Amino acid sequence: MIRDLVPNNSKVVVMGTPSAELASFQALNARRQIGRANNLKYRATSSDVYHTRATTDEYGFDSFKELNIAHRQRDALQMLHRLGRDEGVRQVMRKHKYSVHLLRELHPNERTILGYNRNRGEEIALRLRTDDLEGFRDYESVRRVLMHELAHMVWDAHDDNFHKLNREHCKEVVELDWTVRGQTVGPQAEYYEPQPKEAEAVDGGSLAASGFVLGGSAPSSSDSRDTMREQTYSAYMRRAK
Repeated sequence: MIRDLVPNNSKVVVMGTPSAELASFQALNARRQIGRANNLKYRATSSDVYHTRATTDEYGFDSFKELNIAHRQRDALQMLHRLGRDEGVRQVMRKHKYSVHLLRELHPNERTILGYNRNRGEEIALRLRTDDLEGFRDYESVRRVLMHELAHMVWDAHDDNFHKLNREHCKEVVELDWTVRGQTVGPQAEYYEPQPKEAEAVDGGSLAASGFVLGGSAPSSSDSRDTMREQTYSAYMRRAK
């Protein structure tokens, strides 16, 4: 017993923790535990953000891939992710139930086109950089090419059905983006209306899994069709500015 351990007539001071201090300590400890958990979560997010899908929606892009070019490589990947997070793009993909496995960057020298859709969503490639690789194309023009390539999710050839769907996409990507116009959407929004003759400047049609244009062969650099596409591309770029 305590009295057996304490000499007679001695004072005993009992040390204790007030309830308020104990509660404060417990709250601090709880915050520290949350902080440790968040540190692991945020550290994982910062290292993996450029290698995971931008949305958990059923419809969207599964993955992103930039060119292996040291100059502004991160900027290219950020543009791809910006497209994936773009509310107008997301709404278009939800409405039409589009799911794309890979959205990647297309090298300016790879093809004389602005993008392509391989095998209806297996891979969509977009040209992000300028010809000299020093800068990047305007975001809105890249997004318009994406709307074009998404139309190839349904139609392979540049026929009337394709052009109609492409126009719908270009209109919807503006009207359905409530982040730009608050909570208001509607037909009063201004949008880009693609011209049928510009389609060849964007791509040669939907690509099959083999890489050849569906309904024809892939154009070579000596092909007259390639020369025509270059001329159309130049006209398209002047109009898109």
